[in-house]
Amino acid sequence: MRESGYYPPGAEFNPRAPWNEQEAPERQFDVCISQTLSKSTRVTTNDYVPEVDQDEDGVYESTDTSDTDWKEAYKNEHLTPLQLISEFKDFLTKHLPDPIIDVKEFQRFKHLIGECEDWTEDETEVMEE
Repeated sequence: MRESGYYPPGAEFNPRAPWNEQEAPERQFDVCISQTLSKSTRVTTNDYVPEVDQDEDGVYESTDTSDTDWKEAYKNEHLTPLQLISEFKDFLTKHLPDPIIDVKEFQRFKHLIGECEDWTEDETEVMEE
């Protein structure tokens, strides 16, 4: 071994020197991801109390939604994120391409199917805007 210049004597091939340190190998770690999602949308329900008020200017109609089950109203018309993930996984599984035709597309579908697995619902809240 011959040392070149610009290093302290004996340091060029020293394994503890910063320029000779090896990167740590990649390792897998178990993690938990928790995300909060929100979406503004419209629901239809008859779960409200109609109210009629009258004063000298006329009659006013309003609704009392303080006891409305918004979560149920939403579920009657829309899919939750978990339901969407499940539907997407089923769709991908059903339409999985033949690996002989396109290996990259097949691998991408398999990856997406894996990404759809093991989701849990931590909390759901639906409220009137």
